[in-house]
Amino acid sequence: MKKLIIVLLVVLLAAGFFFFLKKNDYQIFGISLKSQKNIKTGKTYKIGVVMTGGAYQQALDGLKKGLEEKGFREGKNIFFIIKDTRGNTDALASSIEELIAEKPDVIYSTSTPVTTQASKSVGDKIPIVFNIVGDPIGAGFARNYSMPETNLTGCSNLSAELSGKRLEIFKETFPNIKKTVTFFNPENKFSQIAIENLRKAAPILGVEVAEIIVKDKDALNKALAGIAVGQFDGIYITPDAMVVSNADLIVKKSLELKIPTMGHEQTLAEKGVTLTYGANFYDMGVQCSSVMASVISGQKPQVTPILTPDKFDIVVNQKNLDAMGISIESKILKEADKVIR
Repeated sequence: MKKLIIVLLVVLLAAGFFFFLKKNDYQIFGISLKSQKNIKTGKTYKIGVVMTGGAYQQALDGLKKGLEEKGFREGKNIFFIIKDTRGNTDALASSIEELIAEKPDVIYSTSTPVTTQASKSVGDKIPIVFNIVGDPIGAGFARNYSMPETNLTGCSNLSAELSGKRLEIFKETFPNIKKTVTFFNPENKFSQIAIENLRKAAPILGVEVAEIIVKDKDALNKALAGIAVGQFDGIYITPDAMVVSNADLIVKKSLELKIPTMGHEQTLAEKGVTLTYGANFYDMGVQCSSVMASVISGQKPQVTPILTPDKFDIVVNQKNLDAMGISIESKILKEADKVIR
């Protein structure tokens, strides 16, 4: 009898402890105890999405796939309000204001400049889950990766700190590269960080990098038009949101000049960039669905850890290399995660 009473007391205490944690939104292993209940009750959620098009669409597609696998189905218990400026960063402020008027439960922002504007417009009124942000701490979005302590959390592709490594792979792949050119907007905090890392690596690798400031698509077009045959040995694509969204312009020019290009994500290689090294945007979207699921289910972004990639891929666009008559080091082809032919 005494044993039965003890067992009942243990069960009651355990149940009470669990109820206390759940009521106060405590977490176990970083996961909110409210999450599964919200999915089952039929509650619907609105996710406001703001992006600049181009490769960032992959990060949204991956997010949708990941959320679907977690029981959040578009059109049933989750709805997306999408504002895509298609490379026009000047339209971000107005697009985000329109998004705020729709009263989303959370905002999904892709890239550093988009997240910067979203944070500026939203303040602490709406949780923000960011993705494809190279350095969330340096950009001021969070205090640290494990405990953001702000209303922003999400996923970082660590692209800024990979800038030097990317240039190293570019040089290793095409040893004849001595002078390359890159484009970026200095108003983009992340681009500034990426450029600083690039500047440190360039002299060590014996590569001269010409920096051209471009703040919009027209400026990028003008800068590309001004490049003459033989002026540069390659084009290094700094992961700047506006530049990345208009990567097709860079690919077109590189084919004209017959020089290789280096980028930071597989989608760029699929669009014609000859070599990329970095996290896959689609996979990043799927990964970030875990963060999004926790936040829309009630977990505060202040205590939701920022996730980073498990893997970085090397992708080669052999098709465009062949079209330009450029050979590549066989070692890189063997190490490549994907070769586009």
